[in-house]
Amino acid sequence: MMKHENHIRTAYTKDKGWFWFSLTVIIQVMFIVVSYLVMNI
Repeated sequence: MMKHENHIRTAYTKDKGWFWFSLTVIIQVMFIVVSYLVMNI
């Protein structure tokens, strides 16, 4: 029982890490696109 609960918690932390990672990537891409558009105006 405890082992199963621990596994769920580990999976949740892993998903949270992936969420923050993808969020950071999206923000970086947005900055690149914005700066690219500003340079082209």
